[in-house]
Amino acid sequence: VGTATIFPFEMTVPGGAAMPVAGVTMVTVAATHRRRGILRQVMGRQLRDIRDLGEPGAILWASESPIYGRFGYGLAMQHEKLSIDRRYAELAHGPTAPGRVRWVAEKEARKIFPKVWDQARPLRPGMIARTPPWWDNLFHDPEWRRWGGGGAYFFAVYEEEGRPDGYVMYRIKREMVDMTEANVLMVAELVTATDAAYAALWRFCLNIDLTGAVEAWSRPLEEPLSWMLADPRRLRRSPYDALWLRLVDVPAALSKRTYAQQGKLVIEVRDDFCPWAAGRFNLEGGPEGAECKAATSKPDIVLGKAELSAIYMGGHRLTPIARAGRAEERTPGALARADAMFAADVAPWCPQGF
Repeated sequence: VGTATIFPFEMTVPGGAAMPVAGVTMVTVAATHRRRGILRQVMGRQLRDIRDLGEPGAILWASESPIYGRFGYGLAMQHEKLSIDRRYAELAHGPTAPGRVRWVAEKEARKIFPKVWDQARPLRPGMIARTPPWWDNLFHDPEWRRWGGGGAYFFAVYEEEGRPDGYVMYRIKREMVDMTEANVLMVAELVTATDAAYAALWRFCLNIDLTGAVEAWSRPLEEPLSWMLADPRRLRRSPYDALWLRLVDVPAALSKRTYAQQGKLVIEVRDDFCPWAAGRFNLEGGPEGAECKAATSKPDIVLGKAELSAIYMGGHRLTPIARAGRAEERTPGALARADAMFAADVAPWCPQGF
């Protein structure tokens, strides 16, 4: 009458290290057994299992956003849907791209794409390692999985001196307006390891003839694309909640990542759902590494597990969370120090669904 599943992942954290995390999915309660506390029991059991497996964190995509905050999950990253009318998609800026873009068949894409992914993954907090079954899942493209219609995938790669630095997979949704082709190019995934590859692949997508618009889901915040366009107002951006994170082992997780600015904080973490994961911790870290261990001194900041999880990947600042009444500053200046320490160079991004 109740289920929950874990996929084991390695997720990039700020600084480029990979941290073991539990990918939570297939959470269900039978309609005949709702409102009996079954979900609470299942989630509690699962978090104890995650602790015993030695995974410092758990991640999930929430089917409904109000569900998981009560279990200590915080919204760690947001994504955007991008769309633009091709008539206004001229690029006025962008790095020089001396390489070339070429189409590849699926067989070759299966060999090239994992190489690009493994180059890009350490550069972006939130990206997770893909094993061969996950790559098989990505390329599995029956009609029932083609959201919003469209044909089969096209695959293209950007190469410099024979080295693949980026790839894009997309499909074309056929549309006609006034007897004129107005097809929509739907970007399923665009991953790059260099700025040149990024610029070249977006230029490629925005210049395919007989298309009226380009759309892309699950894009990171702060896309350089908006700064490349001659008319950035035409780029429609729709943010939405993406990956949720719950820290299970606070000292292990906080020690795993690096911090933008050297500093010290004593953090008191409250955890009503899993009291065994609560505590007071001394964090000392900077760009070269960090150490976090149990503390007995007075806290600089007091907050819940969901709030700490929300700022862990660098996608949110703690100050507005505190202004919402969800964190407390005990030492003047501690919030500003936390904001400076937990900041990430780039917005976290997880293009892998599960």
